[in-house]
Amino acid sequence: MKQLRQLLDFILYSNIFIGLCAVALTFTNQLTVEGDIKFDNSCWFVLFATIFTYSYLKFHNSETVFPSTSHRHWAAKNNQLSKNILLLSLLASGCLFWLLNTNTKIIVLILAAFTAVYGFVEIPFLNPKRKLRDFGLFKTLFVAIVWSVTTVIVPLQDSFVEPAMMVFLLLRRFLFILALTMVFEIKDMKGDEAHGLKTLPMMFGISNTKNIAQVVLFALILINLVQYLFFDISLLNMLAVNFSLLVSILCIQPLKEETPEVWYYLVLDGMLVLQFVFVYAVTKYL
Repeated sequence: MKQLRQLLDFILYSNIFIGLCAVALTFTNQLTVEGDIKFDNSCWFVLFATIFTYSYLKFHNSETVFPSTSHRHWAAKNNQLSKNILLLSLLASGCLFWLLNTNTKIIVLILAAFTAVYGFVEIPFLNPKRKLRDFGLFKTLFVAIVWSVTTVIVPLQDSFVEPAMMVFLLLRRFLFILALTMVFEIKDMKGDEAHGLKTLPMMFGISNTKNIAQVVLFALILINLVQYLFFDISLLNMLAVNFSLLVSILCIQPLKEETPEVWYYLVLDGMLVLQFVFVYAVTKYL
């Protein structure tokens, strides 16, 4: 039992699981557009870039972010292993970047520049000086935008996708990640409060934040229905995605300020994998 818990901690807190979640979302799009899975260089890049980004943020903010989190406790206990994962994911991301096509490279560089501006560049004319990441509400939008571009545009650059379908896939991904990020901020309330960030849970309360996230997911269910009725998407794909959204809504409901972090990292992040599982099942077996 102890070994099983250690393995689970490694998968969750080494950021391997969140990397696999990103790949699962890319597979969901491939199944929607092409009806098959293609684990190419872009998918490997998404995997290692996600692992590196989350690992880097963990180390970069080690002295400035509220310290008592499961991620930081695991990293402190496994310091050398965490550094090795950071280095290996950086090297893998760098090598895989050069294997991407030119258009994908440009998109990745634009995304990297956007991330740098968000995290490191101070906004002119503000006193005191602040960065975009210092605005709590923008943090939620930033995460949703980055995940949408990374898991939709980057992996599909080598595929022909009609503009209307690409817009739909981006909207579907943006709203899905946006809703989950909203409730993830419930977990981060103490750290955000310590640094003066005004996030949704701090402004509207935990209950209202859950309600807003669930309304976003319900709206996405309706958008998927419209997509099925007027555009080129299969009934089974629409039903699979919508069923995963209903499960996500149910998993949001029990959240409280004292909810264990593992619920966020395993269950809520797991909704990204669950959506792929549902879409894969209806595509391959029905």
